[in-house]
Amino acid sequence: MLYLGVSFADATLYGNIDQTYNTTKTTSGATVTNQQTNISAYQMGQSFLGVKGEEDLGGGLKANYLYEFGLATDTTAAPTNRQSFVGLSGGFGAFRIGKQYSKAFLNTVVADPAGATGGAGAMYLAPVTSYNGSEAPLRQDKGIQYDLPNFVPGLNIGVTKVFGNANSAPTNSISTDETNGIKKGDGTGINLGYSFGGLHAGFTTDSVTGGDIYVGSSKIVANTTTDKNKLTTLSLVYDFGVAKPSYSNVKTSVGSQSVQTDLFAISVPVGPSAAVFISSSSGKIDLTGTANDQKVKGMQYGVNYSLSKRTVAYWHAGNATLTNKTTGIDTKSTGYGIGMNHSF
Repeated sequence: MLYLGVSFADATLYGNIDQTYNTTKTTSGATVTNQQTNISAYQMGQSFLGVKGEEDLGGGLKANYLYEFGLATDTTAAPTNRQSFVGLSGGFGAFRIGKQYSKAFLNTVVADPAGATGGAGAMYLAPVTSYNGSEAPLRQDKGIQYDLPNFVPGLNIGVTKVFGNANSAPTNSISTDETNGIKKGDGTGINLGYSFGGLHAGFTTDSVTGGDIYVGSSKIVANTTTDKNKLTTLSLVYDFGVAKPSYSNVKTSVGSQSVQTDLFAISVPVGPSAAVFISSSSGKIDLTGTANDQKVKGMQYGVNYSLSKRTVAYWHAGNATLTNKTTGIDTKSTGYGIGMNHSF
């Protein structure tokens, strides 16, 4: 067993608190199915509290750790585990063991000026959170991430391995199944990224044995033990200074059944303290000609105003629509939020 004792002086306490007054409405055809106005825990990223640190082991080798709790700051709900890992870094690169953000999510969210939240949710993220209807593979349990050394300045290459039960959710917990040598829930991913000046380009590919496909909390493809759920992401961002356009493509598939979305966005600074943004998402849920095939589209827009380096006031709004290709019925969500975000 490896035990790293670290005094409080060696640790960094950090966090984020976000509170929003918001309103949302969902319709199916002409029928209102949900409508509410309330205080939400986040619009610019979930509230959380974490502690992190590293220890110099000598010879260029460092040990590091991070533990991060998700906080429901609008209710009395118990904290949740967002991330928890330990690792080593040095001339060989870096590896981390534990629960971590997936490279697929990190590669996708970099192209979203709304930060994966917004007025009506980030429609383009449907494939990224689709393995089991909860976090995975937005965050992955029981994982090992290895980042290779930077052989070329700006070039990042990494490998991820997750193990049985790594992509579990309350609605459909995957347990390890080693019948005939097959481990349900095992997965492998590769990520490539390049950043230079204002340019960022990234690509990830993941394959998980036995992962279902969800959209929201609805399972749309029930996988088998042997099938692979394959996920790919592509992102392109360029900061011109006067504007930052971005693009992402995300696709998850099991055989010929798939969910795919594209996002186009632009963020424009307004003076020294504010920025306005708009993004448009489109895509499809292709279940090989079934009655559940759907078209996907969404839009997010808003303004962020920096009151300081750590405090941002904002207004975000958006909409998301699923159109059933067979019935033509639209399920549409709209919403907006006015709030404040403070990081420390």
